[in-house]
Amino acid sequence: MRLSLSWKWVIASLLIESLMLTLMVIKNVNQLEINLSAQTNVRLDEQKILLKSALVAPLVQMDYATINAILNETKNILTIDYLAVVDNQNNCISTVGLKDCLKLPEKELNPFSKESLEDERFDTNIPITLFSESLGKIYLGLSTKFYVQAKKEMITRSIIIAIMELILSAILLITVSKWIIKNLVKLTHSADAIARGDYSQRINLGNSKETIELQESFNLMARNIEKSILDLKHLNQKEKELFEELKSQVKINHEQDILLKHQSRMVIIGEMLNNIAHQWRQPLSAITVQMSGLKLRKELDLREDEEIENTADSVMKYANYLSNTIDDFRDYVKDYNSKKEYFNIETSLNKALDIVSVSLENNFITLNIEHSENELLVDGVINELTQVFINILNNSKDILNENHIQEKLIEIKFLKENNKITITIQDNAGGVKEDIIHKIFDPYFTTKYNNQGTGIGLYMSAKIIHEHFLGQIIVKNENIEFNNKTYKGAKFFIILPL
Repeated sequence: MRLSLSWKWVIASLLIESLMLTLMVIKNVNQLEINLSAQTNVRLDEQKILLKSALVAPLVQMDYATINAILNETKNILTIDYLAVVDNQNNCISTVGLKDCLKLPEKELNPFSKESLEDERFDTNIPITLFSESLGKIYLGLSTKFYVQAKKEMITRSIIIAIMELILSAILLITVSKWIIKNLVKLTHSADAIARGDYSQRINLGNSKETIELQESFNLMARNIEKSILDLKHLNQKEKELFEELKSQVKINHEQDILLKHQSRMVIIGEMLNNIAHQWRQPLSAITVQMSGLKLRKELDLREDEEIENTADSVMKYANYLSNTIDDFRDYVKDYNSKKEYFNIETSLNKALDIVSVSLENNFITLNIEHSENELLVDGVINELTQVFINILNNSKDILNENHIQEKLIEIKFLKENNKITITIQDNAGGVKEDIIHKIFDPYFTTKYNNQGTGIGLYMSAKIIHEHFLGQIIVKNENIEFNNKTYKGAKFFIILPL
């Protein structure tokens, strides 16, 4: 049978109290022995003085009747068990309370020694002298029954008091224990209820100072838990709402990314069509002139076979040029979503220049390219990087024209070091205003006059570099030298990891 906590506490307390009471009784008995021993020695000294002074004269005069009377009178003292007087030759003169005078007891030192307590008597003797001359001895036995009786009475009283105290303590301990256990049970039930989700639980433990403090602390804890749970539920609800909102926003952002990508592609295609128009204008004009001349010769009947053949060759040359332009446009559109592969960055730049070079030439823009001696291979989709080059080159072309720069320059450099490739593209159009330079990669942000730009070209360029090539693209305003003049311009840094 397992004991409850309250009974364990009661038993332990009673055992400790019993031990303390036992130690107290032992101490009291020892103290009793000390006190009685002191009193006995005092009385013994008194008797020694009285007996010595009373027996000196009778012993000198050999007055045995007086000696016997003195012994009988002294024997009336309750604590004296026997008396005997011997002369200086150890001859027994008189005895009281002792049957055998020939065998006198040995002298004992401690009235409460083991031997004294066993025979209930303390034996001692007192020498009787006169002017240092021995007259004899007086033997006496002090009874120790009074000590044994006092000791028994003290132990009996102590046991009775201890039992009564233990009974009262047990009653008090059981009462207090039940009171404590009752409050602990209340606390346990309330804690279990809170653990099951009933956060409205509160306790009432009475009006004592200690229970009030415990009650207030527990109720404060319960209120804090209830508040925390309510806050947590509120946060969970908020989290669900935010998750749904985020999920919806992600979907919207994904749709916007698709739209931006499509818009960016359409912008590129529009730029390409514009470039194709520039590229086709000159050959179409030449074809028109030559065919008009051939028609005029026919009307004037000035046709010659060699002239017709030369005109046909020239027309075929221009037609092939137009066909190649169409092929470039078709290849770019067809391969836009091709798979990732390792490709040379300069190959991607050349594809971009096939599309925009004529437009740059028609706008009288000088293009300087510092080629790298190293092979610049990166992993990705080549046409995505081509789109980045086209966007930046078109942006530089537009800003050069918008700012009416007379001597227009775009400079491209490559640098390979420390496991990365850095591509810089810089113009001399005056740079980007410092208060907006941090916005130029934001979607739909444009600085072009009358909002002629879409604001998605540089945004898509940054997105491609960051997400598809795991690189960086930044822009700074830096000085650049051209034709012995110093200009300021925007410098794009494209940093690609190897």
